[in-house]
Parts: sequence; C-alpha cells; structure tokens
Amino acid sequence: MSEIDLIRAESAGFVAAKRWRGGPEWHPRPHAHPFFEIIVVITGSERVEVDGDTYFGGTGEVVFYPPDTVHSEWQNGPTLLEFYCIEFDWPDYPGGFPYVIRDRQHRVLELSRWLNAESLPNYVGSDSYRQMITRMLAGELLRLVFSPSAEIVDVVRRYVRENLVDHLNLDMLAEACNLNKFHLVRQFRAITGLTPMEYVRSVRLDTAFRLITETELPLREIAPQVGFSDEYHLSRLLKHRYGRGARELRKSSFELRG
Repeated sequence: MSEIDLIRAESAGFVAAKRWRGGPEWHPRPHAHPFFEIIVVITGSERVEVDGDTYFGGTGEVVFYPPDTVHSEWQNGPTLLEFYCIEFDWPDYPGGFPYVIRDRQHRVLELSRWLNAESLPNYVGSDSYRQMITRMLAGELLRLVFSPSAEIVDVVRRYVRENLVDHLNLDMLAEACNLNKFHLVRQFRAITGLTPMEYVRSVRLDTAFRLITETELPLREIAPQVGFSDEYHLSRLLKHRYGRGARELRKSSFELRG
C-alpha cells in the first residue's frame, strides 16, 4: 500500500467485545480464532508467543491476531493485566500488520471502550452503530500501520544513537519500531528521503567526522566507536562523502581553529 486505503476498512464487521483481567495464573491454552482479534491493553503488560517468537504488549499498545493465528498469552510482570478483547471480521484486510501496534493517540483504546459499552445494548440501530465503530477501528489500525509518522523517525534515531557501536541491520530497526521491515522502509523514506540503513550510515559518518575534527583519536580507534570494524572502509566512505580523507579533514579543522 502506497497510501492509506481507508476503503478497505468498510468491510470490517463486529463480532464481539469484552473486557478481561489477567493475573499471575492467567494463561489460556494455545488457541486460534476464525476471526480477527485485537487485545487493547488498559493496564499492565501481556506476553505473547506466536510462531516461536515472543512479543510484549503494554499500555498504549494493541496486540493484533489475524484469523487462524495460534497464540499463547500470559500476564507479564506483577501489575494486573486488564484489556479489551475485540473480535471482528475483515474480508478486505490488506495483510502485513505487525503483532504489536503502537496506539499513538489512544484512539483504538477509545473505540474499544465504545464497542465494549455497546456490546450488550439491543435497540433499534444498535447493530449498525457497532458496525460503524468497528469500521472506524479498522481505519485507525490502517492509519497506525501505514501512515508516515515522525515518531518512527524518533524511535530509529534513538535506537541508532544508543547502539551505534553494534552491527545494526534492518530487522533490528523494524523490531524496535514494532513494524514490518518493508513498511518501515517505506514510511521512513517518506519522511526523511532516506532508507533506515542509509540513515544509519549517515549517522556513523557524521559521528566519525565529529571525532576526527574534535579529538586526536586515530582512525583505528574511531572506526569501532561508530560501528565500523575496518578503518580503511571508513576512510573510503569519508572521502566519498566529504571529498577528503580523515587526515585532511583533521588538518583543515585544526587550521581553522588556529
């Protein structure tokens, strides 16, 4: 999807809504559903296992299960887990949603609260009202997953800054953002004009430039500090970017300072 296709949300249909509590002993047996299910965490944290991988959903996050997804669930930590469980059909689901979605403006939480409040009342038009809210919820999920967000850039920047010495790859950045890696590339490039890995290289080179021009550290010590195991590779990249090698960059900087 190159943009948010909200028409896809029109096919979402309400199945059920309820509010649940976990607890230290809470652990439903591994199970799956023939419909979509989201867990909207109110308090506490949930640990989830899907396809051999472990995920955590906390306050302000949504755990997303497509139909027939076998999953196991536990309360994570001592804080009582409370959540809304929303079940719905969605024939036009576009695919590719991550298992954990950040509810950035808490709109999914509010819509889940509405659905839970309207899950039992039976009045003229109540079914249509639930369907309308469900479509709004599907639309918000589409927006959260597919819309460019400055928050994604902030998460990547912070992660790169804190892990600059490590061997970073796209899978690691996508996991930090709770996004499918292809969606991360598309969204990050829409905001910055760079792919996430191009941004990583840019930060590495900017940091190396600062260390070269502000310290007397040799390039062999600077390279591992900015994530390069090979000082010669770093030197080639610096020359390509700045038009001069490390020695010339340092000499020019010292001359300017005078």
